[in-house]
Amino acid sequence: MLVMMGTTGQVGGAALEALKQRGIAVRAIARDAERARHLAGPGIEIMRGEATDTASLVAAFQGAEAAFVMLVPSLQAADVLAESRAAVQSIASAIRTAGVPHVVALSSAGAHLAEGNGIVQTLHDFEQGLAGAAPSLTFLRPGDFMENWAAMLPAAREAGVLPSAKLPLNAAGETVSAIDVGRTVVELLLDPRPGTRIVNLAGPKEYSPADAAAALSDLLGKPVVPVPSSRDETIAALQASGASADYAAKLADLTDAVNAGRMDVGDGETRRGTITLQEALRRLTSAGQS
Repeated sequence: MLVMMGTTGQVGGAALEALKQRGIAVRAIARDAERARHLAGPGIEIMRGEATDTASLVAAFQGAEAAFVMLVPSLQAADVLAESRAAVQSIASAIRTAGVPHVVALSSAGAHLAEGNGIVQTLHDFEQGLAGAAPSLTFLRPGDFMENWAAMLPAAREAGVLPSAKLPLNAAGETVSAIDVGRTVVELLLDPRPGTRIVNLAGPKEYSPADAAAALSDLLGKPVVPVPSSRDETIAALQASGASADYAAKLADLTDAVNAGRMDVGDGETRRGTITLQEALRRLTSAGQS
């Protein structure tokens, strides 16, 4: 039995689908088990659990051969780091108490940095907090998700512009599809190794905001121009969408770190996915039309 957090999200959903195709039994942890019932099926068990509710996680982790865990900083957190650290302590305690032998944890590029990495500092803390929690522990550090462009699709469709805070607009950086991340999660869950392992994951090549705009121009059948978005504009847009001031600032700090070239790959092995930016954006634009 494999146990997974985050199956209602992009990465966890992709991983769950890959496990279904392999016919592997999964216990999916969900904050609201009823809302996750659509995931149930042959070999798929849904169980309630929450990152900050240690007892619920212990119950869900019982009997697991391996577990996939992830940390999702709260969008409304007044103090993102403090709230995330509480969740980290809960997850680590549950893993130890349940005696999970092999754990794959979703982290991020830049998580090896203790500071200067914006909201990714929560994942640095995640890695530190999980240290030694399981005999076999793998941290998966993907780059920026290609699917993050979804938030900008309305502007591309309606105004023919693609706002980006990543500058300069023609600077290419590592980005990967959440589907490749999910598939890699499955590969790592099925490959326990004693000790701690770090796996960096990127897409088939580096892409820039200008590349994304060119791909969208082709997919939408209209010109799409990349335009710069300032830090203040980014923070204002995030807060307008419901983010707290602290969350918005830390996400903007991450973009600043990327623009300054501080988010380099740390130690560990490096893999590349196969899904191109064009393919990822095609899925997004097709979903928006359905």
